[in-house]
Amino acid sequence: MSKLLFVAILSLLLWNCSTPVPENAVDTAKLPTIFPENYQTTIPYNIAPINFKVNEDADNIFVSIEGKSGKLENTFSENKTDWAIKDWSAFLEGNKGDSIRFTVYTSKNDSWKKFKSFRYFVSPDPVDDYLFYRLITPGYQTWNKMGLYQRQLSTFEESTILDNKIMPHSCMNCHTLAANNPDNMVFHIRENKSGTFIIKDGKVEKLVSKKETPFKSVSFPYWHPSAKYIAFSINKVRQVFPSEGTERAHAFDMGSDMVIYDVDKEEYFTSPLLYADDAFESFPCFSPDGRSLYFITAPAAPMPHELRNIQYSLCRIDFDPETALLGEKVDTLITPKITGKSLTMPRISPDGKHIVMTFSDYGNFPAYNEEADLYMYNIQDSSITRLDVINSDQVESYHSWSSNGKWLVFSSRRMDGLFMNSYFAHIDENGNFSQPFLLPQQDPDFHKSFLFSFNLPEFSIKPVPVSAQQIEKVAKQSAGDKQKFDTTH
Repeated sequence: MSKLLFVAILSLLLWNCSTPVPENAVDTAKLPTIFPENYQTTIPYNIAPINFKVNEDADNIFVSIEGKSGKLENTFSENKTDWAIKDWSAFLEGNKGDSIRFTVYTSKNDSWKKFKSFRYFVSPDPVDDYLFYRLITPGYQTWNKMGLYQRQLSTFEESTILDNKIMPHSCMNCHTLAANNPDNMVFHIRENKSGTFIIKDGKVEKLVSKKETPFKSVSFPYWHPSAKYIAFSINKVRQVFPSEGTERAHAFDMGSDMVIYDVDKEEYFTSPLLYADDAFESFPCFSPDGRSLYFITAPAAPMPHELRNIQYSLCRIDFDPETALLGEKVDTLITPKITGKSLTMPRISPDGKHIVMTFSDYGNFPAYNEEADLYMYNIQDSSITRLDVINSDQVESYHSWSSNGKWLVFSSRRMDGLFMNSYFAHIDENGNFSQPFLLPQQDPDFHKSFLFSFNLPEFSIKPVPVSAQQIEKVAKQSAGDKQKFDTTH
């Protein structure tokens, strides 16, 4: 079937599925007040329906979406949309690479009002099929109800990777995939049955360091693109909870270093340049070509006394994946003297051109810093751009790239200042981001009753290849493989 014939048939079907536009509607000449507030944004063609609620006193609403392939329109009871996934997906498929126009009508006592139209651009760049995240209460003080989950982004289907119902009294964190592929995945379990777990080739392994190593556990992993190595930081994370004022909490490092794990040899190694007593090194990140290791560092300081004064720089060191040798010098790329800020969580785009980071006034855990914003570093010309189009007056923190480098997902408290939620933004060929949009939910009132934060969002091209029960079995039965450690590698 030719593309032209497909579009014609699709247009006919959409027209036939439409319902009559309300007659004699009074034109308000203003935009409708909706939630989520997406009036002009870019969405992938393979995203689930972006339902919204119209904040009007209405008996029902009528919404018409027009595009080059025709119309998708329907009348909804109450005041919120609930598009059928099949109809929505077909409509977006027929409008890839073009804008679609939304027009909202509301009815009260059989009297209709028409609102000003708004547009989305349907990008031909697909988003990865899945989003992995941790659901946790916003205080981050307890973990009796939490877990790791995976959401299919073309639908509203969510499934469990691992949670407290399966592993009671355990904290699951730091889930990271190799090149957005869960065939190589690492995460941690703390407290009950603790350890670092690697998913590789459809199997789960639990790793525990030897007692004589200078560390008990590792954190904040990042895979090498070859999936042969994993960079970790070793952190002594603590939290403080102020008894007065508006600040809820602060997280900080009492000390940190970095190591690399050789997956095949089953051993850790590092360099004195990454394992220094006079510096806090953390949040490693390999370049897409595998020959550079980026990380953040700050001069060691007594904590928490110096919490508000400590600021981190961005650095890099050479890495030879063939010999597993680290370079002999560290390049400092961005310092607080340049920005006046502390940076953390560097994440490199798959094309190796940009690094997105979180900047805040101090520290390296900005989950509670209202001033925390996302910035982008251009590796080619060393320019730094504040990403105002996707920032807000609340916290922006953890972020990750899609496998094609066209989408960024990030965490933000912009909705209410309390709960972290996941937002998506498209980046074009010139490095410009679109207005972000919230992770779609079938019911726009979802967030009124949902009492968990979406923590550490990571794109994935497919679901986890092992079950929660397989992970549980390894966690409960295996003591872990003892690992070698070499500080002079």
